[in-house]
Amino acid sequence: MSDNKSPWGGKDGGKKPSRSSGQNPWGQGQGTPDRNRPRPGETSADLENVIQGFKTRFGQGGNGGGRGGRPGRPQGPLSKFGPFGIFIAVGAGIMLLSTVYQVDQQEEAVVLRFGEYVRTTGPGLNFKLPSPFETTIIRPTRVVQKTTVGGRDSLMLTGDENIVDINFTVLWRINDLKDYVFEVDEPDVALRGVAESAMREVVGRSELEDVITTARLETTIAVRDLMQLTLDEYKAGIDVVEVQLQKADAPEGRVVDAFREVVDATQEKETLINQATAVQNTLVPAARGDAAKILQDAEAYKGRVVAEARGEAERFNLILEEYTAAPRVTRQRMYLETIEEVYAPAEKIILDSSAGSGVVPYLPLDRLGRNAGAN
Repeated sequence: MSDNKSPWGGKDGGKKPSRSSGQNPWGQGQGTPDRNRPRPGETSADLENVIQGFKTRFGQGGNGGGRGGRPGRPQGPLSKFGPFGIFIAVGAGIMLLSTVYQVDQQEEAVVLRFGEYVRTTGPGLNFKLPSPFETTIIRPTRVVQKTTVGGRDSLMLTGDENIVDINFTVLWRINDLKDYVFEVDEPDVALRGVAESAMREVVGRSELEDVITTARLETTIAVRDLMQLTLDEYKAGIDVVEVQLQKADAPEGRVVDAFREVVDATQEKETLINQATAVQNTLVPAARGDAAKILQDAEAYKGRVVAEARGEAERFNLILEEYTAAPRVTRQRMYLETIEEVYAPAEKIILDSSAGSGVVPYLPLDRLGRNAGAN
């Protein structure tokens, strides 16, 4: 190189740096330390820039300043409030959002102020004081819910000292959300306990055959009424809609077949009773109609006979009066009428006694009568 300049920027004509010369390979001597190089125990310039930028972003000022800003003044829309102001603004936003709550069409909500009941609200968009001043409890009040009772502990003692295996379902809904939330601790558990207790009481008053055959409907109705009465006494806020008996059988074992035979026989008995009742409903009205007709005929015969007897009696009295007035004439007339009545159906031959003894003249009145009838 003609200008005797080294590629390292030195002025010593490309001489190799040596320890004796007191220069390092980068053109700087050991006797002149680098001002930008951090000393032990000092912070580097880049780290100071990062810290300064962080302070500037959060508004605590500093010597560096933000991008394009003046040093020593905070930057950004919220930087003027400081960290505490930002915290207050975020908290206020959260509290504002907590004042609005939504209730579905099938639900209701109770509003609590510091844990004390204040009001009940219906479906829709509702407002309240921000949390934690007021809180809400939302439950479905227009939905029929189902609770099944039974399983392993479904064996119950009947009134005739038998065992019956029962599973049943309770359909219910909340009719007073305030009572449902505050009056009973764990209302779902209370409902299950009340249902099982009511079923055991009703079954305990019934016989096994009735519970598993003909009295199933009556049993469910009695359990529903007893449950409702008990829950109302507890102010549970629950309306029992229906109790459905899913299973009512004798316990598994040797007696199952016997009980099934009893059930079949009972059902057959009910069938025969129904058939007999149908026949009874057909025959009894017909028999009652015939009896009424016979009675009417008898009454008519009675009236006719009595009327005839009364007519004969009146006729006899009239004849008696005539006989009393003229006994000979009346007696002769009675004789003639009797002879006429007796000989009326007999064949008669009339002989003429004055006609002589050789030839017997007679008049065949019977033949003449038949010919007259034929013509």
